[in-house]
Amino acid sequence: MNKKFKLLIIFLSLIIMTSCVGRRLDSMKSKRAMREYDNSGIILSDGSFFPDKITGFTVDEYLKWYKSLDEPLRLQVPKAQRPKELTKEERLEDFDYFFNQIQNNYPFFGVLKRKHNIDFLNNYDKYKKMVEGCENDEDFRKVMEEICGDLRNNHTRIADKAYVEKTLLYFSKNWKSPSIYYEFLNLNRQVVRNRYGLEGVQSDVDSPLGLSRRSALFDKDTTANLEFEEASDDIAILRVKSMAGSEKYTEDLKLLKEFLKNKHLYKALAIDIRGNAGGNMEYWQNFLLPKLITGPKTVTNKLFFKESNQAKLMFADDRYNVERLSNVDISAIKLDNEEDLKRFDFYMKDIITVNPDTSNKDYGFDGSMYLLVDANVFSAAEGFANFMKYSNTATLIGNTTGGDGITLGVINSVMPNSGLVFTYTNTLGYDPAGKINEENPTTPDIISNSYRDSLTTIDQLLGAKE
Repeated sequence: MNKKFKLLIIFLSLIIMTSCVGRRLDSMKSKRAMREYDNSGIILSDGSFFPDKITGFTVDEYLKWYKSLDEPLRLQVPKAQRPKELTKEERLEDFDYFFNQIQNNYPFFGVLKRKHNIDFLNNYDKYKKMVEGCENDEDFRKVMEEICGDLRNNHTRIADKAYVEKTLLYFSKNWKSPSIYYEFLNLNRQVVRNRYGLEGVQSDVDSPLGLSRRSALFDKDTTANLEFEEASDDIAILRVKSMAGSEKYTEDLKLLKEFLKNKHLYKALAIDIRGNAGGNMEYWQNFLLPKLITGPKTVTNKLFFKESNQAKLMFADDRYNVERLSNVDISAIKLDNEEDLKRFDFYMKDIITVNPDTSNKDYGFDGSMYLLVDANVFSAAEGFANFMKYSNTATLIGNTTGGDGITLGVINSVMPNSGLVFTYTNTLGYDPAGKINEENPTTPDIISNSYRDSLTTIDQLLGAKE
């Protein structure tokens, strides 16, 4: 072996040793930082936070701690590991955690009995036996999906990886809501990231986006969200595929501006939301509808909630004016199935006002407005349909919608052992007619069973007005 080769070997060995030493030092520093907490034992010496610490808080302790923060903390999110197989006892603990949270929050047990003859709470023993029969974690996930299915609600489900990942990204843009930040930390926990194979997400402190609990999340569609069609010389069609997030605003605004510039060419505008499963209430409240109306529109709904930790977190948000039901006289308000309210503790008069966006001189459509709906309209899209009907903004044509659109949004919770995320709503929402929206979804003003028939109906209505 020549001298140059020996020197090369020594040089490479030194590099490798230095690299190994560096990694060991970094590891030691990390472990030391993990042991160095502030006086409360919560925040690390470098100002970071392990999301798993969230499980050590009571709700009151969390809210006090949250209010002391000046900014969101940098999170310590160690690499996700392969989740260990659960024991039978751990699966049963997770089931009980799920069942108790649903029992304490879920608003539609009365609706479930009346519509589907399902007594969910009395099925506890049946569901427990189903969980006891699980042989592995995959069996458990499938059984929990089946149990969720018995609730017959579009917002109640066991979340998949795509949903958890996108919810984390979405919630990272707003830490100023105490309940959203709580769920953001909860979804960043190690047990969740292990279950779903996620890296974890840091708060986006520079994001201008402000979210509310009314924001829900569906898979993003890379195709155009808003489409324009000229159905006839007199009728323009705006097709809305989803109540999209802000990432679609720029693209959708271009199409809206083009339509509004030429609005004088049309006597009628039909907004087609058939098949729209929802998304974000902000899309229609703050973006779409303000561009199309010429004056303010208002609708008042009534919302009811059970007392729970999840409700306490939600109501810590200053934007919600919630009152204890025992302190409010609602006897003069006509509400269907009032017996359901015996199980509820809080009341909120939800006044939704949408004002026209006058920033562009072409704002507002003066002609007749119609909304095309069907049974596949849910959640935020259902909220839009209900608002359009009861504010007399549009004539609804089509079939009865899918419902569950009068709500403060979706709660995201985590089973402690498996890390499975489950979602549900805790809002019993009554529309202005005093009907539970989940039980009595929005009915159209005119029944129509096809797109062609709907356009024919609009033609006839226009002819009758001339």
